Amino acid sequence: MHRPLICIICVINISWSTDIYPGDSEVREGVHAFYNYEFEHSIEILDRARQTYPDHPGVHFIWAASKYYCSQGLGPVIATYDTLEQSLNKIQPIYESLVKKYPNDPAYQLYLGSARGLRARSNLGKKEWLTLLIQAYQGFSIIEDVADKNPNLMDAQLPLGIIEYYAGISNIIIRWAVELFGLNASKLSGIAKISQAANHSEWAWIEASGILSFLYLWIENKPELALPITKKLVKQFPQNFYFNLLYLESLIRTEQSTAAQDLIHILEMRRESLTRRQQDWYDPYLDYEKALFAFNRGDLELSLGLVNKAIMNYTGELDIVLGFAYLLKGKILDTKGDRGSARTFYQNCLELDNFSYAVKEAEYLFTAPYTAQ
Repeated sequence: MHRPLICIICVINISWSTDIYPGDSEVREGVHAFYNYEFEHSIEILDRARQTYPDHPGVHFIWAASKYYCSQGLGPVIATYDTLEQSLNKIQPIYESLVKKYPNDPAYQLYLGSARGLRARSNLGKKEWLTLLIQAYQGFSIIEDVADKNPNLMDAQLPLGIIEYYAGISNIIIRWAVELFGLNASKLSGIAKISQAANHSEWAWIEASGILSFLYLWIENKPELALPITKKLVKQFPQNFYFNLLYLESLIRTEQSTAAQDLIHILEMRRESLTRRQQDWYDPYLDYEKALFAFNRGDLELSLGLVNKAIMNYTGELDIVLGFAYLLKGKILDTKGDRGSARTFYQNCLELDNFSYAVKEAEYLFTAPYTAQ
């Protein structure tokens, strides 16, 4: 599914605005289907494109990413890792061959680095942070070299920005390791690079915009910066449920109640078109958003019922939204005067230790009761 910090590793880099390579139009069609949640259609298009245009620089990587995300809509998380590993085993030798065949074209090196970096995806799900960094850097070191030699290749800025930001919010060992590799372990530098990709790339803006939205909403606590980005994503990819959830969070957090209410109704109907696995994954996210909306309107009982439902049914691979659900339940209980139970849920949030600002807020509220603004 999409994405909280999934994007640290899984970056789709497509760096052309006009047809440069044979097959560009077909690959673009596959990419649009991919981001609009037409995964099977995307794979069909990319399967044909791989056969017809085997030397296309992006088609193999994008095909592997589509296979991975499609598998997430159908089966358990552990099975998706197997799908990803099998796909990467197929495409990495292809890219190694293409780099030798086209040594002067940086696009092939960029995708080889992306394919190698994507191998760290399973480490992300398991919170194996140091292993994730080591695995990812095997790919990012290639991308870094491409970026140094091709400063105008905005797609290369995206994965470098991700790893710099990630290192900037990590512990001193991770920061030291990243700086040893020659990168800047800085949130500001990371955000700047991701923003470059979002604002100055024909295709990488999609992934970069999703990452920025996530960071602004759930790490940096700047929903006003996420709002225009998420609105643009939803306009371009209206069927992307994850992008719609980001947009809904932005609307709720910037107090646009009417628009938020309208979007909630739309998503409640649209969830029926998701697979059962996608519903299991996204329903708790949507319940959390509805709980947050109700809480902001002062309906504590409705909010409590929804957040309990979100926590009970949570099946997401990553726990960012779960942390915010714990935080919200603590606030509800504090507001109702049940300080002891509130502290229990703040502690649950703290124990996730997942970089989100929810953890920082829970740390404060554990010692000082929540009071409505």
